[in-house]
Amino acid sequence: MNKLRPYVFSAALLALAAAGLSRLLGPALAPGPAAIAAAFWDLGKSGELFREMAVTVWRALAGILAANLAGAALGLLAGSRSGALRLTAPLVAGLQSCPPVVWISLVMVWAGTGGLVPVATVFAAAFPLVFSTTAQGVMALDRRVLAMSRLYAVPRLRVFRRFILPGIMPYWLAGFSTVLAAGWKAAAVAEFLGSHRGIGARIYWSYSKLNMEDLYAWALALIILGTLLEGALITPLRRRAARMQSRGRVENA
Repeated sequence: MNKLRPYVFSAALLALAAAGLSRLLGPALAPGPAAIAAAFWDLGKSGELFREMAVTVWRALAGILAANLAGAALGLLAGSRSGALRLTAPLVAGLQSCPPVVWISLVMVWAGTGGLVPVATVFAAAFPLVFSTTAQGVMALDRRVLAMSRLYAVPRLRVFRRFILPGIMPYWLAGFSTVLAAGWKAAAVAEFLGSHRGIGARIYWSYSKLNMEDLYAWALALIILGTLLEGALITPLRRRAARMQSRGRVENA
């Protein structure tokens, strides 16, 4: 029961905020909690809520997976060569500072609107962070162990599985949890501007039709999705990364 208390309290705060806005702006601009809940229930009952939520999650995961494959592979290469990491550092920092709207605009020019826009946007937003965290993990490895493995001709696959992979895992997990937290948000923004499916697209259509009940219901769906991801995946990943980093510091002390 204690674990549910923060969620119940947060839901009550949202309901109070919705009621206050409805009283301040009027139900035409800010529907009350009952109207939002009814619209949300109708979307869920029709199945549209779950279909569009699945589209957004699938696109975010596809972009995150592609970014992890490419970013981790290139991060391993760059981290093993400190000169390459220093040379690419300004470019990576610049890419990380670019807002999603930059990538959305470019992909829409190159490929038009559709499902590619959110996937490519998530990839572009996630790749620099995965690359940099993986490279930092490689840089933090004990070079003496790598030198000994070469001296005694230890198979590279064994070195990777027993030493490199456990060494970079805390860094990668920390980056992955951040990417996961931001990926679905970037996907929703990209859908709002450049797609016909997904939660972001439904928010756009509700806004364009001034269907305020559906607009608030889809916004509530995004809040619920973010809460579920945070509680089920992101927070446990961050805790595990912190434990692994603490364990590594103790072992190296």
